[in-house]
Order: sequence, then structure tokens, then C-alpha cells
Amino acid sequence: MNLTARLEGLTKFYGVSLLISEQALQNMSTANKYQIRFLDRVIVKGRTEAIAVYEVLDAEVEEIRQLKIKTQPDFEEALKHYKHADFAIARESFEKMLSVNPTDKTAKLYLENCI
Repeated sequence: MNLTARLEGLTKFYGVSLLISEQALQNMSTANKYQIRFLDRVIVKGRTEAIAVYEVLDAEVEEIRQLKIKTQPDFEEALKHYKHADFAIARESFEKMLSVNPTDKTAKLYLENCI
């Protein structure tokens, strides 16, 4: 129950409608029926190790869901560069996707952290 509450709190931080943990994703028998994108690895209160969190795009309103699906390859590319500390390239990728979907708060958060 605590993890669920922590994830619900993170929805506001990331500006998304629904987050699930990696464990929840792995336990879903019908995960392939949903549009899901990896967001981040976070340490939530009460845990000592980071957990992967995923956004369930199907929980978004249709217009936003379609924009996120359209920009998902750019988002994944930007995350790859961000994780490898290639911040200039990551910045370009996040800016590119935000030009298509300026409402993506998660992309904005990553862009702000590109040093």
C-alpha cells in the first residue's frame, strides 16, 4: 500500500495520469495490451533501492496519449543519451519532442536537468 501511495504522489511530479512500478508491470498478464513508457528510476520513501517507474499512456486523454505515442521514440532516444551523460544530445532530443508535445512535463523535467 505504501508504494502505491508513493507512486500516486509521483504522478503529480511527472505530470502523468498513472504510474506503475516495474514489479507491477512484470506481474501484468496483459501488459502488451497497454501503451507503456519508462519514465525513471526513483528511490521512494521507505525504500533503499531505486525502482523503475512506468507511465501507462492509456490513462491519458486521447489527444495527450497520441502525442506521447508519437514522441515516444524521441523520448527513448533522449533518455539513452541522458543516462550516458551526453547532455547536449539529450537536450536536442528533448527539445525536438517538446516542439511536438509541449505539455510533456516529464520531458521538461529531464530537459531542465541536462547540464
